[in-house]
Amino acid sequence: MDLSKEFENGSYSVNMRKLARKSRLGFGYQDIKHITIQDILIMNKHKELIKIYYGLDKITFMDDILEECGIAEEDRIEKPGKITDLPERSKLVNKAMDVVKARKKEEVAAFREMAKELRDELKNEEKEAKKK
Repeated sequence: MDLSKEFENGSYSVNMRKLARKSRLGFGYQDIKHITIQDILIMNKHKELIKIYYGLDKITFMDDILEECGIAEEDRIEKPGKITDLPERSKLVNKAMDVVKARKKEEVAAFREMAKELRDELKNEEKEAKKK
């Protein structure tokens, strides 16, 4: 999704925007245009936000959103500004997505461990109840 191409031939103009979790994009594809940034993150559409960050000149996000999108401090760019070199942009998008995917794997593993501990506790409680 390269939104910059969508708008470069039109008269579309936007002021510098720093979006928060409750912000709505207001542009782009219909499936994400009218929903909040938080909802986009919940839908696991991190990649779209990363592409928007690197591909659009005057759009940025609050630091916590950039962190959740896997964009490290050293990979952040000066805004207004964008990366016009597509191979460079793709590298940064893929790097951020690798961070997001690794974080998701860690979360899933933690939830599985927590569920296992809860099942073990329930089994122990059932054994205790049968003894009485």
